[in-house]
Amino acid sequence: MSIIASIIIIVLSMLISFCLQLTPGTFAIFYHYSIAKTSSKKADDRALSFILGVEIFVTIIWLIIYFLTLIVFYNFEDLKSIFLFVLAGISFANAIIALFFYYRKSRATALFISRKTAKSITMRAQKAKTRSDCIIFGALIGLFELFLTAPLYFASASVILNFEALPRIFTIAFCILFSVLPLFITCYAFKLGNNLANIERFRTKIKPAVKIVLFFSYLTVGLAAIYLGVINNG
Repeated sequence: MSIIASIIIIVLSMLISFCLQLTPGTFAIFYHYSIAKTSSKKADDRALSFILGVEIFVTIIWLIIYFLTLIVFYNFEDLKSIFLFVLAGISFANAIIALFFYYRKSRATALFISRKTAKSITMRAQKAKTRSDCIIFGALIGLFELFLTAPLYFASASVILNFEALPRIFTIAFCILFSVLPLFITCYAFKLGNNLANIERFRTKIKPAVKIVLFFSYLTVGLAAIYLGVINNG
């Protein structure tokens, strides 16, 4: 059962990362302005730079969290169960946030960030031109949802530590690479002839489903963490 609980945590953590909307929404705005202001080739180059920035950010945060978890689990064995129970509590809190506060109360796709911050992000999306600008922009976006993603990385790292060396490396690499899949899907949507308005309408349509998926996924991650904490406590 502990193996099943570990797999549940990893799979649902990736599902939550896939469903979070701030980075894909920002990327859609960024790519829209890039296409409008330059050639398709340059827009694609900027898009890849943005995606690289996101990947760099996720990799750095993931590895920092992994090694922090490693230190806790191998040097403070007695804290392992407490660590998992705390993660469960945070997951439950994030489930409530996802259901009631992740989206603003409107028919559009406005998220939890302030309107001033949203306006600043949109302006930055319009102004990013060089590769370094796009990489930095992509990297910085992840900071706004770190309170939602960091607990998932901690939860995943805590169970991945039980894997053998090679499966551990492949699992971490897959989790990191999977985080940018929504951006490639968004880019592909543009390539199929969709524009920003089409994509925003689709994001609005799936908003209720996203909230439900996030809520139950966080809830299940929390329950799985509690189960592992109890098992670890003997």
